[in-house]
Amino acid sequence: MANKPHPLQAAVQVAKSREGEAVKALAESQQRLAEQQNRLQQLLLFRGEYAVQFQSEGGSGISARRFQDYATFLNSLDQGIVQSRQQLERLQRDIQRTRQDWVRMRAKTKALEEVIERDRKIQAQREDKREQRDSDERNLRSSGVQRSPSGEDG
Repeated sequence: MANKPHPLQAAVQVAKSREGEAVKALAESQQRLAEQQNRLQQLLLFRGEYAVQFQSEGGSGISARRFQDYATFLNSLDQGIVQSRQQLERLQRDIQRTRQDWVRMRAKTKALEEVIERDRKIQAQREDKREQRDSDERNLRSSGVQRSPSGEDG
């Protein structure tokens, strides 16, 4: 009887599968976040280098056209940085959501596993009691103490 699968075992397998999918989604979200953080860092670094170059070149005098080109490009970089930060915030929210999904899935899996474990313990206790009762009855019979049909010991 101990080898018989529990009625909830299929539900546990489904829950574990969904939990695995949630872990995978969380890992992918974390990877996208790391990539976006790297892109933002690169943009900030490049913007800083470009601004230093602009100041350096501007200190020695540049044409109005060159000045406008620098300003336009710096403005484009600034817009890219703003967009990158917004994307970073979206990804952080996505990670929170996927983490919450995983926590929910993990809790469901754990709860189902605990129900199965509790049922198995109860079943094992019942089996132990039955075996003890059977053993006690065998011991009584083998010791020669038997009840007569009238209820008197023989």
